[in-house]
Amino acid sequence: MSKTSPRNRKKTELNQRIVLCTGDKGGIGKSIVARFLLDMYLANDIHVIAYDCDPHNPQLWRHYNRVVPGGVKTIKFNQRGVRDVLQNDLSTLTPTVALMDLPSGVGEYFRDFVQDMTDANLGYRITMVSVLGRGKESIIQLKRLMEFCGNQVDYVVVRNLYWGEEVEKSFIKYKESKTRQSVLELGAIELNFGSLVEWTYDKIDELDASFTEAVNYDMNKIGLANKARLSTWIPEQELEMIKGGSFLGLSGAKTRVRETFM
Repeated sequence: MSKTSPRNRKKTELNQRIVLCTGDKGGIGKSIVARFLLDMYLANDIHVIAYDCDPHNPQLWRHYNRVVPGGVKTIKFNQRGVRDVLQNDLSTLTPTVALMDLPSGVGEYFRDFVQDMTDANLGYRITMVSVLGRGKESIIQLKRLMEFCGNQVDYVVVRNLYWGEEVEKSFIKYKESKTRQSVLELGAIELNFGSLVEWTYDKIDELDASFTEAVNYDMNKIGLANKARLSTWIPEQELEMIKGGSFLGLSGAKTRVRETFM
């Protein structure tokens, strides 16, 4: 369900976005979400530049470097000069979306990053994509994110259903938290990211494939069951991500029907 407060309504009209995928710890699912978003940008011919900021587990680079025009750049979010690199790319390449997959533990740098990008006045609005597990740590991380960034950014909260398909039960801590109330008051959009069986993920990882590549592989390469699962899962997740609208740079994006992949 999407919720946008009146004071944030004007922000949704901005089409150029810096989208940062973050989470409270490694393994929460933020890189999977980042990969799926990048897949959607490419499928919809949205001009995107992508940055993998996790040197220990560069999933975005590994799965998408060869299919993104210009490749996926690998940088450290907290290294000196990273904001100069991003600002130069935004001003020279003028993408619709700059997507960054962040490692855990970089929250303390958000305030300076947001301020520097705002001061640069390049016409980009920042969206923080906070991927949640069902534990308290995710809520604490989201609270800190809001403390660092306030209303200077937009928020998309993604409940990763890998940690529990029943949203009302699995994410009860988040649902009943003051943090949820606060982030909704800031105009956050809430999305659910559906789970995919582990061995299908494993096969995609084995092949170092993008989601689109994997679902279009010959059945002998990807496996009949994996291909069938992906051909259902991809359009279902696209429908959900499209609810993020301009916050995710997906205004006007379309969902690929299942038959496309069969």
